[in-house]
Amino acid sequence: MLNLKSIGMEPGLLYETIITTLNPDNTPNAAPIGVTCKGLDEIIIYLHQGSHTVKNIKNNDTFIVNILNDPILFVQSTIGNPPIESFVEYRDNYALKNSEAYFKAQITKRREVQRKDQFGVSKTTIVNAHVEEIIKNQDCVTPLNRAIYGIIEALVYLTRINMVTGDTEKLYKLRIKEINRIINKVGASNHKDAMKTILQEFNKND
Repeated sequence: MLNLKSIGMEPGLLYETIITTLNPDNTPNAAPIGVTCKGLDEIIIYLHQGSHTVKNIKNNDTFIVNILNDPILFVQSTIGNPPIESFVEYRDNYALKNSEAYFKAQITKRREVQRKDQFGVSKTTIVNAHVEEIIKNQDCVTPLNRAIYGIIEALVYLTRINMVTGDTEKLYKLRIKEINRIINKVGASNHKDAMKTILQEFNKND
């Protein structure tokens, strides 16, 4: 039986995905959405008010989570919508053809809350969903988690910190601080341990 671990998703971690939903005119909509794995067959997503995804989810009980690392599709889904030929019909909805894997999620709970972050206070729709069916298009599926890319970026700054001064040094320190915030938000314990070591080395330059 397939579960989220079969496509590389670990409980407690947040993954960058593209969610596809059905518009009122039955056309597909795609949007990059972070998906938190809550267990072997449960996920949670946080949606900002005003998006097509929120409206479609309020009109439908299901959505599709696409696991992929195609940069063009992430860009197209952010600034507009991928062309219709990028989609394939699936279970009264649509998935993305280039996905390494995708799964149908059935909404089990939906609530609206006020959330405060570094951008201020906003209204957020929190959606819990049960994973009903997983389709694997590849044997090896690698869901995107931002933490590993943050580690690599932090290492670049670490290796260059002794080469810079003044405003550039201040910029590097600000970026390291932001990377640390992201890793503590989306990373696993090994990511956080790695970042702790980087910070220790980085702070030796103070």
